[in-house]
This record gives sequence, structure tokens and C-alpha cells, in this order.
Amino acid sequence: MKLPKVIRKLCMPAKVYLVLATISLIIYFISMINVHETVLEAEPEGEGIHHYTMMGFFMKIIFTILWIYILNYICKFKYGKRIAWFIVLLPFFFMALILIGMLCAVSFITLQTKKVNGLKKELEIEKQRPPEKIVKKESKGDKIGYDSPLLSGSGF
Repeated sequence: MKLPKVIRKLCMPAKVYLVLATISLIIYFISMINVHETVLEAEPEGEGIHHYTMMGFFMKIIFTILWIYILNYICKFKYGKRIAWFIVLLPFFFMALILIGMLCAVSFITLQTKKVNGLKKELEIEKQRPPEKIVKKESKGDKIGYDSPLLSGSGF
């Protein structure tokens, strides 16, 4: 299959962006049709959201063409290809960082939940234990002390 001359003249970062944007446009169009039909089923008298999503679809096409042109223009400079690759791959880098951050946050929350649940179990066990009896003991002189593990060392 022979590609059109315009596409063959694009630099590799612009071609990769074109492929990714095409996949994105196809998914957008399919989801737009599905959402439109779902809205019409829910509200048969309404117009649905077809008008708004169609405008978004055309704006996405215009943005994609503009961005491909900008990437191809950047590729013409000395370090242009490296810069263009950086621009194309930058969103994937950020998504990877967000994914790693979310995984760390979920694992931290899981560990903290386990600790809290363990402390709750210990507290329930402590509540079920019968209270220890406080025994009065006489000490030297007039002072009366209390012999209890709860009160010992507390200054009483």
C-alpha cells in the first residue's frame, strides 16, 4: 500500500503522532455514536448530544492537522527530531508518572488500612478483657497506695 506523498514527506515523530491521533479519532467517533444513541433512548424527544460532539470531532481533526504541521516544522531544525520525539512522547511519560504515583498511593492506603484494622482488633480485644481489681495496700505511715498495673508508675 502506497501512502500519499504528503504523509511520506512527514518526519517520523509526525507520522507516529498521525497514527496515534487517527486511533484517537476513530475511538472518539465510535464513542460519539454510542453516546448519541444512548441519549436518544433515554430522551426520545431530545436532540441528543450529536451537535456538540460533532463540533468537538471537527476541532480535534483541525488540532491534529495543525499539530502534525508543527511537529514536521520542528523536525527541520538541527535537533528538531529529538525535540519532536520529546513532544510526542511527553504525554506518555506523564501518564506513566501518574500511573506509578497512583500505584504507590494505593499501596500506601492499603498498608495504612491494614494497620488501622489491626489496631481496631487489638482495641476490641482490650475492651472484652475484664478490668483488673484494684487492691488497697497500706504503706508506711498514713499514706495508702494502690497496687494496680494501670496505676503503677503514674504518680499516684
